[in-house]
Amino acid sequence: MDGETALGKNLFVYFYVCLEALKRGWKEGYRRIIGFDECFLKGSCKGELLVAVGKNKNNQMFPIAWAVVDKETKHSWSFFINYLKEDLQLGTGQGLTVMADMQKGFHAAVTELLPNTEVRMCSRHIWSNWNQTWKEEERKKQFWRCSKSSFEVKFKDELHKMSKLGKDICAYLLHYPKVSWVKAFFQEHSKCDVVKNNMCETFNSWIISCRHKSIITMLEEIRRKIMTRTVDMIKFANTWISDIAPMARLILEENKDKSRTCKVLWNADVGFEIGEGEYKHIVNLADRVCNCRTWQLRGIPCQHTIVALCHIEQEPEPLVEHWYKKDTFLKAYSYFIQPIPNMKMWPETNNPRIEPPEPKPMPDRPSRNRRKGKDEPRKKYGKISKQGVKQTCSMCKQQGHNKRYCKVAAQTSEAATHNSQFTGQSS
Repeated sequence: MDGETALGKNLFVYFYVCLEALKRGWKEGYRRIIGFDECFLKGSCKGELLVAVGKNKNNQMFPIAWAVVDKETKHSWSFFINYLKEDLQLGTGQGLTVMADMQKGFHAAVTELLPNTEVRMCSRHIWSNWNQTWKEEERKKQFWRCSKSSFEVKFKDELHKMSKLGKDICAYLLHYPKVSWVKAFFQEHSKCDVVKNNMCETFNSWIISCRHKSIITMLEEIRRKIMTRTVDMIKFANTWISDIAPMARLILEENKDKSRTCKVLWNADVGFEIGEGEYKHIVNLADRVCNCRTWQLRGIPCQHTIVALCHIEQEPEPLVEHWYKKDTFLKAYSYFIQPIPNMKMWPETNNPRIEPPEPKPMPDRPSRNRRKGKDEPRKKYGKISKQGVKQTCSMCKQQGHNKRYCKVAAQTSEAATHNSQFTGQSS
């Protein structure tokens, strides 16, 4: 997409990319969830990259589409979502889940173009904003217990515990709609219960070196990286020890361990009453339902389902949804990005010449790394930041100051000076 200036020049504005292999792969073999995010271009051409990323059967990222825009607005998001809607045949968004952070203009654009879609907000960004008022480690832990509660009674219990950690603390938290960040209120069609937008964060980090290049070079490097990744994913699938994805297998094994503490009561039909701690859950094997909702949200049997199956001597593996099976995984990677020659060998075109966008003044030197939130881990190597650590004086062993400002050290030094002067006078 280009626009004209007053001088009649065609200036670059937007550029949308959705490769045929990725479009067909997502439509044929992927769960109905898409994460949206944006990241800054760090080269000489300033702007932003809007991205749409899915999740493959092993809960890894699956890039779908991306667009270069001048800045993040409702108009640029509408441009991106409108093309994506047409490519993926999303209609009004019925049966689709989208997840995003708190991008400018995104929610207005998606509400207008995909009115029937389920919209989730990244819980980490909600926590970052909420944490500015309500700090402390215990509140952080309780926030995540609330967010990851898979059924409504559990959420109410965790919210009640949260209310004891501060006056009006829950009112601030419930300012954000529960349906967008609490598992207990998620819809079940996507078979994905994630509360963080990690799939987009992973993609943005994966292309960090590309974002320092010029626009055409950046887009070409992204294409080559995805072309190579398709081959890697096919090789990876050949290493699976079973028909179920390694991630789903790991969750299943963890649920088997949890099931050992559950107590089962059977009605001799398809209904089971499963006791776990203070809660009792109902499992219906015919309808594939457990009222803890974890089975429905993930598509992987929960610990209550597993203990019910063990009671009637059946294995849980056949009840894992097809989304996690090897055949479905390979369907998504059965379409290939075809190689193309380098830019010198591209055919010439008679289309009008597109000029680069007008340069934007930057307030400061752009950072090479994404600015991390207060709740994110810092350096993994080198010196650890001392931010938030209270100083301890090496002289008096009290906190809040160092020896430079220690009153005890100052008195000791003054007394030593006085004694030396007295000794000199007496001699």
